[in-house]
Amino acid sequence: MFTVDGLRKSYGGVAALKSLSFTLEPGRAAALLGPNGAGKSTAVRILVSLERPDGGKYAWRDVDLLAEPRRIRDLIGYVSQEIALDKMMTGVELMRFTAGLLHLHWRDCRERAYDLLEQMGLGDAKDRRIEGYSGGMKRRLDLAAALLKRPKALILDEPTTGLDIEARERIWGLIRAFLHEGGSLILASHDFREVDELSDDVLVLERGAVVAHGPAVRLKRDLGRYIVRVKTREFMSPEEIEAVGRLFADWADEATWRAEEACATLAYKGELAMGDLHARVVDALERGGLPVHAVNVQAPTLEDVYRFALKEAV
Repeated sequence: MFTVDGLRKSYGGVAALKSLSFTLEPGRAAALLGPNGAGKSTAVRILVSLERPDGGKYAWRDVDLLAEPRRIRDLIGYVSQEIALDKMMTGVELMRFTAGLLHLHWRDCRERAYDLLEQMGLGDAKDRRIEGYSGGMKRRLDLAAALLKRPKALILDEPTTGLDIEARERIWGLIRAFLHEGGSLILASHDFREVDELSDDVLVLERGAVVAHGPAVRLKRDLGRYIVRVKTREFMSPEEIEAVGRLFADWADEATWRAEEACATLAYKGELAMGDLHARVVDALERGGLPVHAVNVQAPTLEDVYRFALKEAV
């Protein structure tokens, strides 16, 4: 089990990561969500030993990984956001080069390298130069290289950015297989569906602080029973959105609201059914003298959790 407890890091007096804590058991996945500058990249760099934290604990079982950073490189496979592969190499040559970097004897890991290339759907392309690979093929090769040393955990930074749906879902399948075999995953991603599909535990970061933490299912349930988006016209001004918010201020025991770019959004925690809630919102708008352009009621998503968590953190 990996344990992260109170990791923090500052640059020039600015706190990039204030206190990151979570545990990760075999076969489980934790996801880091947050806007640019939230602290995700700092966290990833610490977890893969590219940065030293200012404080906190990072351990695998009883091993203090901050005191023994070389063990991090033995335990963890890392796939960065940027694909950095030598385009003049072939797939097999890249795997052999990776083995050398990891101080592995090629004769001892050659069979595994070929097996991984087959699993990644790269068997027929293994002897082709990487410059001829598609984006999805390069990402799968990157993942194969990260798995060569049989890591206890993978740390993936935006693993499917820029890929088409088919390539993305193929990589998700490979990640699920790794988890099924008992590996652990730390995922930094902006893709809400990806986080929902792969993670057991979600940490939402803002300005270096964790502002929401828990399983995605629980975070969505805790946010509310329904999310209501209200428009009084197609393109609402900030003042009009605020007017809708004031109208629902007395719903404080049942709901919270936030201003979005083009509408007012309500997280409803009461007991009304969807149809009854829709009717109540429409009635409130009409009683308040506001026009009704659109009222949309739906179940909360992980993106809603993210948006409301950031609002609360402001």
